[in-house]
Amino acid sequence: MRGKIIAVFAVIVLLVGGLSYALARASLGEISSQGEAPRALAAAMAQLQVDGLVLERWLASHASGPKLREPFNAGTPPARAEAATSAANAIREAVAAAPELAKTPPSLVVLVDTKGVVLGRNGSALMRGDDLGAVYPSLKLAIERGVTGSDAWVSRARNEQLLASYAPIRSEDGQIVGAVAVGTALNDERLTNASERTSGRILVVAVQSGDGLDVVAKSRGASPELGAALAASPAKDGALHALGSGRMVDIGGLPAGYGAVANALEGYGDGRRAVLVSIAQPRTLGAVAALFWPLLGVTALGLVLVVIAAYFLDAYVSQPVSEIEDGLLAIMNGRTDLRFQIEHAELGGLVFRLNSLLNQLLGVQEDETDAEGRPSRAPTSASFRDALEVDERMAALSASEIPADAKALLEEPEDVYYARIFAEYVAAKRSLGDPVDHITRDAFVARLKASEQDLGQKHGKPMRYKIEVRGKEVVLLAVPLA
Repeated sequence: MRGKIIAVFAVIVLLVGGLSYALARASLGEISSQGEAPRALAAAMAQLQVDGLVLERWLASHASGPKLREPFNAGTPPARAEAATSAANAIREAVAAAPELAKTPPSLVVLVDTKGVVLGRNGSALMRGDDLGAVYPSLKLAIERGVTGSDAWVSRARNEQLLASYAPIRSEDGQIVGAVAVGTALNDERLTNASERTSGRILVVAVQSGDGLDVVAKSRGASPELGAALAASPAKDGALHALGSGRMVDIGGLPAGYGAVANALEGYGDGRRAVLVSIAQPRTLGAVAALFWPLLGVTALGLVLVVIAAYFLDAYVSQPVSEIEDGLLAIMNGRTDLRFQIEHAELGGLVFRLNSLLNQLLGVQEDETDAEGRPSRAPTSASFRDALEVDERMAALSASEIPADAKALLEEPEDVYYARIFAEYVAAKRSLGDPVDHITRDAFVARLKASEQDLGQKHGKPMRYKIEVRGKEVVLLAVPLA
């Protein structure tokens, strides 16, 4: 039996464990990255905006220095260019040394005039005379308005891939004479840094190139397959829609398990210069693998508990059954006096009935009282014989000697009389603490009538009884009716 119990419950535990694993895996599969990708996108967007804003504020606080005004006061173009290059070099060193800008080292520093034409750049004579205002209109607009700004400078033709921030430069009398612009690299390392500082999700920056999408930077974890999928429809169409509308758009067409959203990179230029894509990696397989071992451990623990529980359950049930089997075999072999002495919550009733059946079959009188001597079943009318204590002292009295209250017995209807006597008798027994559950009215009345008839024949007159309690006994007082 123990083996059967273990087998049945082991199958149940294994089924429950397997079902739990299957449901957990299905649930994890349904938990998509819909919530992860938008949150990652918002966090990365905010981080890039903060980087640009911090650089803008730093440039605004340093743009009023006399060192930046000197190039604009030089007398000849070559002198202005050389002075601009020296000033750009100084600004680059200052930006690189600033603690708040340590995460965004500068790649380019240029000084431009009021039209956005480059006076000079750091570390090189290149770009002098380039009209950046025409290439990046937001720079010229910021100079005209006298405000700081940021923009995404991405141009394959110019070999530029930067996030640039700029601030106007004013003369001593407050007139705008030009601007200083600092560009930080928009590359894989920059996006990886932004990802690690926010959500850790894959980030991709792309720009529109004709009718297509040009991926310019991606963070760690972005495989070539993802880049190819983004550059193709329908992912490309979704990214271009996000760039044109300025709203967050779900991106489809990625490899299985990946989810992505895209939005225009706000805070840079007119907000339509580049699109930022956040891609949530499929973590279902890793989560399922991590879930497998705990579930396996719990299932193994369940099997151990099943074995322990089966052992005790088998001992609880099989031991009394084995004793009954051995006892019946002994009775069949001649031990007719053997009775079962098994106390068991579930099998106790069966043991009692087996003992009763053996007593009946073998003609042995059963002890029908409980541990306190009370009868275990209701007796017949004969069982009241010893319980009825009759007082016959009034039986010999004449009619004139009968008490007045006893004369009312003669006029009381018979059914009313017996009902009242039974009720008074039961109440008196109960008041003494005696058991009354086994006393039935029919048996009591039958016994009472037989007693009245015997007593009437003995004294030659009809008799009825009154109930009296004397000490610890209930006594029937015989009252003659004539």
